[in-house]
Amino acid sequence: MSSTVRNISPTDQEKIQSVLDEAGYSADLLIHDPRLFETAALLVTKLLLAGVDSRSGLATKLKCQLGEAGKHRQPSGSLLGRYAIQGLPLELQRLMR
Repeated sequence: MSSTVRNISPTDQEKIQSVLDEAGYSADLLIHDPRLFETAALLVTKLLLAGVDSRSGLATKLKCQLGEAGKHRQPSGSLLGRYAIQGLPLELQRLMR
């Protein structure tokens, strides 16, 4: 079984990084949500290796597949159920008075 290996040039690496940065997938996201960052980086790398060479093409595909970082991400759960059981935190109780 033979496989073809294509090395990613430094210019391609810069292109991948700039596409990720423009879409909001920066080092800050890598700290807060490494899984999302790695998914985005893998997607852009695969698209580049598949022949999508333009930055705008890569950015469009990334936005279509994953959207912009931070725009679509919601907290994992709502706090309303917790408040219904435990009551409002003191900070919110003071605001209600």
